[in-house]
Order: sequence, then C-alpha cells, then structure tokens
Amino acid sequence: MILLRLSFIILPSLVLPQSNVDSLLKAISNLPDTTKIRVLTDYCWENRNKELRNALKSAEEAVKLSEKIDNKKLKAKALNLMEVVYRNLGDYDKSLSIYNSALNTAEAAKDSEQIAYSYNNIGGIYRLEGNNVLALNYILKALKFFERLGMKPGISFCTINIGLIYVNQENYIKALEYLNYTLRIRNEINDKQGGALALNLIAEVYYKMHEMNTALKYYLEAEREYKSLDDKKGLAAVCGGIGGVYLKRNDLQKALEYRHRALDLSYKINYPEGQVTNHNNLAMIYARLGKTKEAEENLRKAQKIASTLKAAYLELDCYKFWADYNKLKGDYKRALDYTNKFLTLKDSIVSKENIALVNSMEAAYNSEKIEKENALLHKDNELSKKQKNYLIIIALLVIIIAVITYNRYRVNKTASIKYRELNAVKDKFFKIIAHDLKAPFNAILGNSEILKKDYYELSDHERLTILNDIDTSATRSFQLLENLLVWARSQTGSIDFNPHKMFLLPLLKDASCIFEPMAKSKNINLEVNCPADLEILADEQMLKTVIRNLLSNGIKFTEEGKITISANRETDNSEKEKQIVKVIVQDTGIGIDETLHSKLFKIDQYVTNYGTRGEKGTGLGLILCKEFIEKHKGKIWVESKPGEGSKFIFTIPC
Repeated sequence: MILLRLSFIILPSLVLPQSNVDSLLKAISNLPDTTKIRVLTDYCWENRNKELRNALKSAEEAVKLSEKIDNKKLKAKALNLMEVVYRNLGDYDKSLSIYNSALNTAEAAKDSEQIAYSYNNIGGIYRLEGNNVLALNYILKALKFFERLGMKPGISFCTINIGLIYVNQENYIKALEYLNYTLRIRNEINDKQGGALALNLIAEVYYKMHEMNTALKYYLEAEREYKSLDDKKGLAAVCGGIGGVYLKRNDLQKALEYRHRALDLSYKINYPEGQVTNHNNLAMIYARLGKTKEAEENLRKAQKIASTLKAAYLELDCYKFWADYNKLKGDYKRALDYTNKFLTLKDSIVSKENIALVNSMEAAYNSEKIEKENALLHKDNELSKKQKNYLIIIALLVIIIAVITYNRYRVNKTASIKYRELNAVKDKFFKIIAHDLKAPFNAILGNSEILKKDYYELSDHERLTILNDIDTSATRSFQLLENLLVWARSQTGSIDFNPHKMFLLPLLKDASCIFEPMAKSKNINLEVNCPADLEILADEQMLKTVIRNLLSNGIKFTEEGKITISANRETDNSEKEKQIVKVIVQDTGIGIDETLHSKLFKIDQYVTNYGTRGEKGTGLGLILCKEFIEKHKGKIWVESKPGEGSKFIFTIPC
C-alpha cells in the first residue's frame, strides 16, 4: 500500500517531462502494473491534442498491460482513450471499431463510468459523420449514466456534444445554451482544457451568427487558455477562427497570416479536420486576392484529405467552398454543379437520420415487451394512418413541384443566364422546404416509436411530454404543408384573384379572435384600431392569409406585451398623391436585426428563426404575404430593431 501511494505521488513528475513513450516506459519499469497503466493513460490524455502518435502508443501499451493482468476496468479506460486519439487523427472507422471493444469490455467489468464514456464517444463519432439522430441517442444514454453517478466531467462531455449537434442543425440559440452550460461546469471543476474548448466553440457559434466582435472576444480568451496549456490542436482551431473574423472584416493579410498559422499547426500534430478547414478557407482568401492558382491548389488539397475521412460535414464544406469560389470567379455553371452536390449530400444526411433512428431504437430496446393494451394499439394504428396520409400529401407535393420545375425549364430554355439563376434559386428553395418537411416527421416517427416500445416504462409525465411533442410536430407539418400548397397554387396561377368591396374592420376582428387563445397563453393583449366605415377593394381570402401570417409572427416573437392591428386611409405622396389603405401589425416583441429586413420577403434567403418559446416558423408566411399584397398592386415592408418590437406594414391602393 505504501509503495502504491508513493507511485501516485511521483506520477506527475514521470508524465510531464517525457518527450516520448519509450523513455516513459523506461522510467516506470519498476512500478506495479496497475500504476504503469494509470501513468500511461494519464500520459495519453495529456497528449491527445499535442503529440498524437505518442498518445496513441501510450494507450496501446496500457491496453497490453491491462490484458496481461486481466484488469477489464483499466482496459476499458485505455481503449476509450485510444478511440479519442484515433478520432483526432480522423480515422473514424478505427475509432468505431475500438469503441465496440471498449463498450463490451466496460459492460463485462460492470464499469458504469466507462460504459458512459463509450456511449458518449460513439455519439461524437456519429455526430462527425453527420448522423445527428443516432449521435443524440448515444449521447443521451451517456448523460443518464453520468447524471446518476454525479460525474460533472462526464456531464460536460455530453452537453458539449449536444451543443455541437444543435450547431449542425443551425439552431444556434440552443447550441449556445448547452455550450455555456458546459463552460460553467468546466469552470466549476477547474478543467482549463475543457473550458478553453467550450470558449472556442462558443466563439464559432457567434461567428456563424455573424456577431464578429463577440466571436473575436471569445476566440482571444480561448487563445490565452490554449497557449498556457500548450494545446496545439486548440491553438490551430482558434487561429483559424480569428482568421475567419479578419476575412469577414476584409483584412486579407491578417486573415492569411492566421490561417497559415492554423494550417501549420494542423500538419504539425497530424490533425486532418484542421487541414481540410484551413485549406478551404485559405482558398477563399487567395481568391479574394486574385490568386486563382493558389486558391484552386488549396481547394484540391482540402478535398483530397476530406475524401479519406468519413466526415460528412467536411465533405459538405468542400462542396460549399468550391461553389463559393466558382461564384466569385463568375463561373456560375460550375458553382451550380457544386451547389447541387452540396444539397444532394445534405439531403442524404437527413434521410440517413430516419434509418439511424430505427436502428438505434432496436439496439437500445431489443428485449421482449409486454403485449400492449387495446387502447394503446388503437392509438398507434390511428397515428400510423395519419403518418401515411402525411406521406401521401408530401408525395403529391413533390409531383406538383416536379411539374412546376419541368414546365419552367421548358419555358425558360432559351432565357437569359440571369433568369436561369433565378430558377436555380427556386430549386434550392424547394430542397430547403423538403428538408424542413422531414424534420417534424423524424420527431413524429421517433417519439411514436419510443411511446410504442417503452409505454410501460415511461411515467405519465414522460408519456404526456412525448404526445405533446408529436402534436407540436404534426401541427408544424400541417402549417408548412398548408402554406406550401397555397404558394404552389399561386406559382401555377391556379389561385383566382377576386377583389371586391368590403369593410376592413370585421375582417381584422375575425383574425384577432382566431389568435386570442394563443395570445392569452403568452399574456399578450390583442388590439384592433380601424374606422368602422373604412372600405377596401381586395380579395378577402388573400387578405385574411396576410393578416393571419403577420399576427402569427407577432405572437411567435413576443413574450408578454401587446400586438396592435391598425388601419387608416392615407395619401401616398410617392405615387402622385394616390389614396391608399395602410395596415400596421405592431408588436412589443424581441425585434429583428436590420441586416435581416431585406431578406425576410425573398425566396432565395429563406429566413426562419425560433420564437420566444422555441416555436419554429414555416419560413413561407412572409413570402406568401409579399406575393398576395403585390397582386393587389400594394407594398409590404418591416420596421424593427432588436429589443424594440416590430412593425409589419402593408399598403393597398384604394
């Protein structure tokens, strides 16, 4: 016992000064085997981002020694650490193979801690491969273990992975929520390396949100931490991020300097993800400098490295950078080719999520279940019928879209390049819509599968939560389908425009009544201010659609407060003093950044954000509003600032 304690006392002095594993093995040769294993695994962990080859070798030696003494707990830990190094080296196949061995070994040893680390590690690999559903399934399993064990380090590894999944899904608000939570845990347990990683990832999210000043602040803070830790992988990531900020600021020389620094570090530690990212970004800097040869050379290098990995998001990045580069060159044909490759791969990732969900549920719950009650079976059958109906509607929509696209192709065959580009934009829009149609169905299918298989293991609260999620997803699907059908009909000219005289006040009050329950649930007062004798010439159904969408938007982005619908007759001085009716839907909500104002009504921008309670919009409402108001020869626009609410205004000629 005394010898064992002494071994742990001298352990730090053995690990830190060693430059390679051979000298470390020589230094610990007289220690007990269990102590040797712990020294080697500590060395692996300390060097996983600095000296990857030495870290890998130390883990291999630890595995050999643990097999020699038949210590399954220590072997499981060594295998999990080995998997981390292979992941950092970009060998995901090898990493997954080792994971299976680590999980089996940990289960044989009944070691809950290493079982949890195995689940989280494999979730991280699936996340990197773009399989978000399967990734989340494994990470949530790990999180349950860590929370039961009260292990804050393990919890923080899970939450950082969940944050990155939300980054993949471009839900940056939820991503920041998890990453900031991770940072708090890492600070509580004084994990400086983990804290630096969280800072760097938070910076990346702010960069993606185009908040460059905030991003740079976090990057510089992370850089200070990584320098104090001599973490080369972390420094490579931070230097690349700072280079990205300088590129956005159009400081090309600074951007070039930081990207080269990041690339050199990535090659020094044999970090392929960093190599791909920095080659791609260097290409865009060289393209901006007019150095096409250097730009294309970097793009080819990035694509070559990415092709050896199974990282879907790296491949997506390569296609996107090729598209952006060709667009910058003015070669729109090649830009469109790469954009189509990008969208095809992105769609394949999404479809893979359905398969992954089914497989993960089967793997997690393969024991026989008690026969379901008749009432539950009846509900399941009804749910299946609804799902089939939704799929039939989607199929019909795909046919409609295909017909529209084919007709436009025939009509525009001899049109100008600019008009062809417009069609390409709409094609892209259709693919984005298809992606958004799949998302709620993933939730419906996944939740119904859980409900079906685990009905008796779930509490009443959990069952109600799952049913609420299914209801929310179904409602969102219906709203999107409804708006898409209306929009598709407007594109084919099958919606008749039938304006007639009407009093505006009853129409506004009817719309307000529809949304009254929704507003009350968020403590919002709805108010209508319109002269009783204000008459308007308009298509009633189109105008109702516009008002409903604007009210829905206002409620979505307001948490307590007031929404006012006001209407008046005015003189439009810009149109030779023509008489108009001006309608304003004003809320006291969170407001909209001015940079987004011009994008809200454009089909090629497709801006959709989460509301104050996580409500997801369909992304089509404002596009429909613009089309319907323009059919009336009117105008629609927004006036808003963050934190000051929004005014959506439209006018219709009298």
